[in-house]
Amino acid sequence: LKVPPAAPTPFKGSPPPPIAEMMRILLLVCSAAMALAQELRGAVETVAAASYPMKEVPTDPTTGLALAALASAIVAPIVGVGVMLYLKEKGWWGGCALISGLILIAWVFTAYLAL
Repeated sequence: LKVPPAAPTPFKGSPPPPIAEMMRILLLVCSAAMALAQELRGAVETVAAASYPMKEVPTDPTTGLALAALASAIVAPIVGVGVMLYLKEKGWWGGCALISGLILIAWVFTAYLAL
C-alpha cells in the first residue's frame, strides 16, 4: 500500500501573495478607524440636542395606528406569498406585477401624503 505524499502547504518558505497583505492592511486600517472613532461617540447626541431644543415630545395616547402597522407587517408578507403560490399553480405570470403593484401603491400613497 503506497501512501501519497502530503500536499505542500501554501506559502511555506515563500512570502504570502499580495492580496493577503492587502487584506491584512485593510483589517489594520479598519481596526484603527474603529478604535479612533470611540472618542466621537456621544458627540452626535450633543449636536442633536443643540439642534432640537424641544424638551417634551407630544405623544398620542391611542395606539391603534401602531397596532395596525404591526399587524400589517406580519399579515402582508404572509398574504402576498399565499396569493403568489396559489396563482402560480394557475400559470399566472404576475408575481412581479403583484410586488410592483404593492410598491406602486406605497409610492402613490406617500406622494399623496407629501402634497
